[in-house]
Amino acid sequence: MSKLFEEITIKNMTLKNRIVMPPLAVRNEEKGGFVNETILNYYEKMSKLGMGLLITENAFPSKESRVMPNQMLLSDDKFIDGHKELVKRVHNNDVKIAIEINHAGANLFNIPELKNMLMNKDESDFVFEDEEDSRKPLKSINEEDLPKEKIREIVISFKEAGRRARDAGYDMIEIHAGHGFLINQFLSPMINKRKDEYGGIPLNRARILFEIIEEMKSNLRDILISVRLPVADNPPQYKFYDDGLSVDDGLLIGKEVSYKVDMIDITGGYSGSRPKEIWSYDGYFKDYSKRLKELVTIPVNLTGGIKTPDFANYLIENGYCDTVGIGRALLSDKKWIEKAKNLLER
Repeated sequence: MSKLFEEITIKNMTLKNRIVMPPLAVRNEEKGGFVNETILNYYEKMSKLGMGLLITENAFPSKESRVMPNQMLLSDDKFIDGHKELVKRVHNNDVKIAIEINHAGANLFNIPELKNMLMNKDESDFVFEDEEDSRKPLKSINEEDLPKEKIREIVISFKEAGRRARDAGYDMIEIHAGHGFLINQFLSPMINKRKDEYGGIPLNRARILFEIIEEMKSNLRDILISVRLPVADNPPQYKFYDDGLSVDDGLLIGKEVSYKVDMIDITGGYSGSRPKEIWSYDGYFKDYSKRLKELVTIPVNLTGGIKTPDFANYLIENGYCDTVGIGRALLSDKKWIEKAKNLLER
């Protein structure tokens, strides 16, 4: 049997194969934060394709933490029932499901992948159902704009969102720490200029991430936790930033994270999940995942630029990762998994 179609057990969760559907947002008109039929039908349809684990798109722990108002919320218990139905539909297709929890953070217009998209949006796209819920994004993550009391509120909001995810029946929570959003802003020395215990050396910059993990672990003992982690702000192939999160710092943080969670999901950093400069490369972040995998004992997932079954299998067999995220290839060819099995299992 090929490695790609071997089972893997992550703590107490067994996946039927090593294929992971990474977070891929659905076009949705819902602005109230609820799981609606558009979302339910999308994930139900995708889960029929046969991956071992499906990770949902971003869900946000508070209204003000959303990037845009057509994204899911986990900020109130009223959202749990919709998520229960989503979990049920995916489980009915013998697929495990994780939910990604994220906080937009500050200065969204400075996130390269979002810059053009957000600049082309009308102001009305950032107004929620209630007048008082218009987006008021953080100006920065530094002490004057984000005091420690507010950091604590954010940490607790993640924990409460995690509780709702657990109550909805999700198998795993994935904490999004990449792509220029809030946690990545703390990790990156080019953004994080704090002088207190949340700034400075790498493990201090990662403190908010550690606190979120610890709150979840202490209060939600019966659900697995993954971190979508940027090993560096630059991809291996390009240097976009001179003063971003370095590979050495990212590996140090990743090793520390590995003692606290059940899986690490490797991604890019402040330069976004797939800046256009790296589209021609296979397995954009494979060098980072291999280096981290040599340091940790928990499973590592690798997503980005994995197009063919042979290459996906090669990555697992050669120690780059334990599971592979197949995203756009799966969207463009709904028979990718079926073809992969026929190719690799013959």
